[in-house]
Amino acid sequence: MTTQVEALSALVATARGARPQSLASREAEEVLNITLAVLVELAVANDRIDRVERLVAEVSGRSVEDLRDIRYDGEVALERQAATDALLTRALRIMLDPRAQAGG
Repeated sequence: MTTQVEALSALVATARGARPQSLASREAEEVLNITLAVLVELAVANDRIDRVERLVAEVSGRSVEDLRDIRYDGEVALERQAATDALLTRALRIMLDPRAQAGG
């Protein structure tokens, strides 16, 4: 089974041609791309978290604060780490793109 990180890394590795660039500095372009990717990820995550927390709190009769204090270990912790790794790969994909080095 291919993980999200492996799939995205494979997709980026197959990129061809010069990477489009709108700023004079490649480094500034990379920082902008990373920042925008993180902003999109954060907006989506915040919306999903808010909806889930409200629903679970309503259904369980617990407060949102109680839900936020729950800690996990074992398989759940590993799954959460894999999700974090995938997030970082998506956000930092510009650093993995071979076109950035080739077009430098």
